[in-house]
Amino acid sequence: MARYESAAVAGETADLAPAVLKAVAVLRAGGMLAHPTETVYGIGGAVRPDVDDRIGRLKGRSVDQAPILRIALDAPTLQRAFPELVWPPAARRLAQQFWPGPLTLVLEGDSGTSTAVRAEGHPVMRAVLEAWGGPMGSTSLNLSGEPPAVTADQAARTLHAMPDVRAAVLLLDAGDLRGPPPSTLVSFVGSGPSVLRDGAVPRRLIESYCEEANS
Repeated sequence: MARYESAAVAGETADLAPAVLKAVAVLRAGGMLAHPTETVYGIGGAVRPDVDDRIGRLKGRSVDQAPILRIALDAPTLQRAFPELVWPPAARRLAQQFWPGPLTLVLEGDSGTSTAVRAEGHPVMRAVLEAWGGPMGSTSLNLSGEPPAVTADQAARTLHAMPDVRAAVLLLDAGDLRGPPPSTLVSFVGSGPSVLRDGAVPRRLIESYCEEANS
């Protein structure tokens, strides 16, 4: 069982400051956050190979099997943190139009690798990311083959079922989340853009803004 603490952050009147301070301390120590997004709960931490490895072990799969998304407050933060990523005009247009929000972009690096990025829109995580000052690695909170957690109770049960990776885990309890659809996933690798997964941002809007940017 993964050992974790919980901090309540649900409700418009919730005082986020104590939870945000605790979350940043956990990130600095190499721990992980079970955190809300606009659609489901995620599990994430600082952008470090050892943290990526812990996230993979929590989910019962390797990092190669479960690529880690990079989330941040905004596009400039991602561009500074990952200068090797190529941002085609259509990717910049989509980020401008739909970020922060449930749209994930897969961008190609100058070495031929690819990275999935998103500007997170959930207010709790925006507060955490602003205080953290940089990007995080994140993936959905679920065991391999299981659906992602969409309530705090499901998040807690998932953490109970995960192995102990000897690192601090903080559950940011934001109550019930919206659930499916997930973020729309658009790839700019190779001949892109191409919609790899339909989601919260409709495909017709993605195609329209991409055509506009490329015209």
